[in-house]
Amino acid sequence: MTVSRPNAAPSPDARPDAQPGGKPSYVNNADLTASFDAFYRDARDRLLLQTFALTGDLSVARSAVREAYVVAWHHWRKTSRLADPEMSVRPAAWRKALRRSSTRPLRRRKDLDEQSRRILDALAALTLVQRKALLLTQLAAVSMDEMAHEIGLPLEAAERELQLGAAQLATQLDIPTSAIPLSFNSLAPATRSVAWPRVTIIRRAGIARRRAHTIVGSATAVVALVASGAVAMDATGARPTLHRDDIPAATAPPPSGPAINTLPDTALVQLQTVEDAIPGRGWQLSGTVDNSTGNGRVLPCQPERYADPQGTAAWVRAFRNAPPKTATRTVIQFAEASAAEPRAIRTYRRTLRWLTSCPTPADDPSAIPRIQLVSTADLPGVGDQASLMVLRSRANNTKYVVGVARSGLFTTTTSIATTTAAAGVRRENVAALLVAAVNRLCALADGGACASTKPKLVNRAAYPVGKVPWMLSEVDLPPLSRDQGPWVGTPPTALTEDRVDSGAIGCTTAHLFGTFRKTKIQGNQFRTFVLSESKLPPEVGLTQTVGALPVTTARAFVSRIREQIAACPDLDKSAGTEVKRLANSGGGKSALTAWRLSTALPGDRTVEYDVAVLRSGTSVSLLVFVAAPRARIAESDFVALARRTLERLAAMAPYKAG
Repeated sequence: MTVSRPNAAPSPDARPDAQPGGKPSYVNNADLTASFDAFYRDARDRLLLQTFALTGDLSVARSAVREAYVVAWHHWRKTSRLADPEMSVRPAAWRKALRRSSTRPLRRRKDLDEQSRRILDALAALTLVQRKALLLTQLAAVSMDEMAHEIGLPLEAAERELQLGAAQLATQLDIPTSAIPLSFNSLAPATRSVAWPRVTIIRRAGIARRRAHTIVGSATAVVALVASGAVAMDATGARPTLHRDDIPAATAPPPSGPAINTLPDTALVQLQTVEDAIPGRGWQLSGTVDNSTGNGRVLPCQPERYADPQGTAAWVRAFRNAPPKTATRTVIQFAEASAAEPRAIRTYRRTLRWLTSCPTPADDPSAIPRIQLVSTADLPGVGDQASLMVLRSRANNTKYVVGVARSGLFTTTTSIATTTAAAGVRRENVAALLVAAVNRLCALADGGACASTKPKLVNRAAYPVGKVPWMLSEVDLPPLSRDQGPWVGTPPTALTEDRVDSGAIGCTTAHLFGTFRKTKIQGNQFRTFVLSESKLPPEVGLTQTVGALPVTTARAFVSRIREQIAACPDLDKSAGTEVKRLANSGGGKSALTAWRLSTALPGDRTVEYDVAVLRSGTSVSLLVFVAAPRARIAESDFVALARRTLERLAAMAPYKAG
């Protein structure tokens, strides 16, 4: 079940001196040009057939192979020294083709014969790993070890995937497995109509790409020198200016189509790095894929396959640790390459938005996220931008510590998930892993700033979420004593007279509606969060109200609430209300007090409330959670929720006098 493949044609001008392994050491432009031209003519049709079989889209395959050759010429001085340059060019073409085919509907040529359609459909029914394994061994004719390395699996697992894929394909096509290579070669006629650009066009595009990279690098260096003041003086003693004569325009045409940025899987973190950063034995590499199959959601709160759908490369690498009698832990690295720095910045911001707002997937609106954002921190000195978040699943209490960073055109996310608190991981461990990931990416041609070896975590307020960022969101809410399904919040709404009792408790009379001490309350709104899928009593839920008053009046409002709640046990002694203060702080620009109230009802029933009053400048908020026996918030979690409320409240517009 192998197909022979001729080696790349040697350059007619190759020098007799050679590198180990018989590969000639090209030392001049003529040798480089001749060897590349021969490689382009010899391998392009093979690579096109392989890429076409992988994606089923001839247009995408041609474009991907062409651009892979552009990159190959950019790096040909190194690539030409490889024993087989195809081993470098093919993965680049496949990555680009898969990313393009995953972002648009499959386009099949109408003139394809029925047999070719059957083969492509059968290939498409395989998993990506099985498809790659088959094509690598049957069309590319690589060794089993090379195939396993290219698909990112141990040899035994790769052989198993190959056997499964071959058996499934043979069954679908109703042929013996020995006929698979012949079936694949029958796709070749469909590729013969492809018109290839002249090799001189490919080389010019590669030169323009190299020139663009050089210009960007030089400009960055100049900006850094100017910003630091490290600029020399000219002969007159004046500081030279950058306003010189215009630089002549480059005569070479720009490359047609987007440039490819090389992000090899060798730039991802290695097993030893994980073992060094995350305590514990038994770590294993689970696999490395390009995230083009499945639903693509490998991170908590990830609603889409890629943060940069137009990116040039992506990798997902997974590690697992599950020694006996301990909790399962999983490490994920998700790395993406963008075509330009502005796009890379947007990729970083989008990834950060995923993790800090937990949006609902567009393709499955019913899949309401059940993740709580516990904390957020900045990581100055790690790449060009970096942040670290702690999240928690309300469904199964899984804890996630996730770091995201950008270095140049690369965005990387490192995440660890632990199933129990006993296997907890400190934020510093994940920060160290993120540092290692950034320092591998920053060494690449398109990398940016590297990372300090001892990063400092700087805690920060949560990033704004939603259209009313000064109020709580679902991502802020903690888990309950027993899972009751997802929290669902009503839209923030102006508090009206008929809803003035929203979030009220029996022993308080102050409301954020109308006036307080003859001063009109501004911007009053309320929002209620309910557990719509549960069978709890309808009164169970969380209500937040907000409003703005002059600072002095806002302080007085907080004092009034504190006094009234302190007096609750005396208002109706027959009810037996008990008040426990959970937290109390502030007195300058902000204030926070939280309580747990328990009131006895007839029939040996008890109703519990968690209440908090908060002030940030002129903004005031009341937070009330009505509990049930199977739906309580832990005291520490409610205090943390009150603090998050205070963080959010700081974004509210201040009171406007007059």
